[in-house]
Amino acid sequence: MKYDQLLKTIFFDAMPALLRLIGCAPVLQYLNVEFPPRHKMVADVVALLADGKILHLEFQVTNDPDMLWRCYHYYGSISQRWPKAEVIQVVVYLGNDPIAMSSAIDRPSCKYFFDILNLQDVPADVFLESEKDAERILAVVSKSEDPRATIRQILSSWKGMPENELRENIERLRTLSQLRKHEIMTVEEVKGMPFEIDVTESELYQLGREDGIAKGAAQILSRLLERRFGPLPQSVRDRLDRASHTELEQWTDRVSDAHSLSDIFG
Repeated sequence: MKYDQLLKTIFFDAMPALLRLIGCAPVLQYLNVEFPPRHKMVADVVALLADGKILHLEFQVTNDPDMLWRCYHYYGSISQRWPKAEVIQVVVYLGNDPIAMSSAIDRPSCKYFFDILNLQDVPADVFLESEKDAERILAVVSKSEDPRATIRQILSSWKGMPENELRENIERLRTLSQLRKHEIMTVEEVKGMPFEIDVTESELYQLGREDGIAKGAAQILSRLLERRFGPLPQSVRDRLDRASHTELEQWTDRVSDAHSLSDIFG
């Protein structure tokens, strides 16, 4: 910092010679812009694996046009903190639309890529066969010829589960099922399951109650917005709390193309 301005002045004056030294063409225009500060980044999952590698996972339900650069910055931050570890990056895509995100930089001075796992292409059986109760929930957003049968199989595997854990997993299942527009189907199957407790008493499970549906949609949209734009102002949180399910769907559709919160809420 002490020498920045002095060095800039000297190098501007010496630029022809400096350019010859580094083998570059003459300067056409100086682009002395101030770049915006990077927002605080919070990765979805960063884990140390048994083989010493670092795994970085990001979960996406929309096609984020900035995903490539977000992951690129994550890679730099992770590599800076664990310089000797190999970093594996995977974006797990749970959306309905075809993937439209770039996942590689291929330039003469920079080669970089990450993997995208599209759960639309993963057979539901992969998760239905999991030993983990919570992981079986992912079958609802995976490839299935009979979504209703898949939901029924997930629920059947939870018979005998403690009440609090059962309620929590059903809520997770209901929320994720919205991504495939299977929420009504999920509620119907929950009501038809012979659980030892009545999990349908709560208003969240009353079929056709828009406030229950909107609550889950608001939670998903809030998380999307925070990952895209950082902490949300209270005014936005208030709008999400009051919004109808139709409004939440309209706002969610705008997220992928929005550059600011005003682009979404107007």
